[in-house]
Amino acid sequence: MGRILDAALATATVFGAQYFGREISPVEDGSTRRWYHHLNKPAFSPPAPVYAVVWTLLDGLLGWSGYRLLRAETSCKRTLALCLWAICVAGVAGFPFAVFRKRRLDAGLAICIGLVVTSGASICTAKKVDRCAAKLQIPFFVWLTFAVFVQEEVWRRN
Repeated sequence: MGRILDAALATATVFGAQYFGREISPVEDGSTRRWYHHLNKPAFSPPAPVYAVVWTLLDGLLGWSGYRLLRAETSCKRTLALCLWAICVAGVAGFPFAVFRKRRLDAGLAICIGLVVTSGASICTAKKVDRCAAKLQIPFFVWLTFAVFVQEEVWRRN
């Protein structure tokens, strides 16, 4: 594919997953906001504005990583790296559905743990294809690892 098409595909995949995640979860619903606000959250849980900033940066890095993987030479390793990358992106959409629509804190924790494992595998696989693409996924992995601790505490307390 061409550079512009690859960039559009990677960007559309990442931001499409974010959009889809918001659409399938009632984040903006008043009762959901009240429910989430009243959950007993740990002191180290970031305030809402931090999530917006962090996810904007992470989405950009994931999109760039996906672009680099799409631009890499076609191979089985590249295909596997792209599949793992896509699973990570899809998992991002699954979290708000489980937590905000279904109000399943346990499922949210399971998704976070699954994303850490998948993200780690994605980094290791991408490293064999494009080292820069792998490095671009590291902040996502770090944030997910932190998210597991936050989500576990929220689940345990509620």
